[in-house]
Amino acid sequence: MDLLIPIVLSHKLMQMEPEKKKTESYKLYLTTFIILSVMTLLAVCLTHVRLGAPLVVGIILLVAAVQAIIVLRYNMHLKFHDKILTIFVGLVFSVIILVILVTMLDFVNR
Repeated sequence: MDLLIPIVLSHKLMQMEPEKKKTESYKLYLTTFIILSVMTLLAVCLTHVRLGAPLVVGIILLVAAVQAIIVLRYNMHLKFHDKILTIFVGLVFSVIILVILVTMLDFVNR
């Protein structure tokens, strides 16, 4: 009885097609590196502009958020995985943003 299970499973495994992996090129990583470097330089240059602290901080946070999305999609390979994983990562970030906003509202209203 024990020997039938491996035989059945090995037969099923032989019928399965091998999974095709998507490979990333060096061009993609180089492009990602250049974009992230330019955005970092932009954020550093924005610290020297006199637009008012809240506006500069908001723009720098927006640049950082875009950088985080680029890193998640390409360096952490979310672009090449199932959409459900991308949805769950988005939900996690939404909860984090919600917690930060609620904390800020509590702090302001005290």
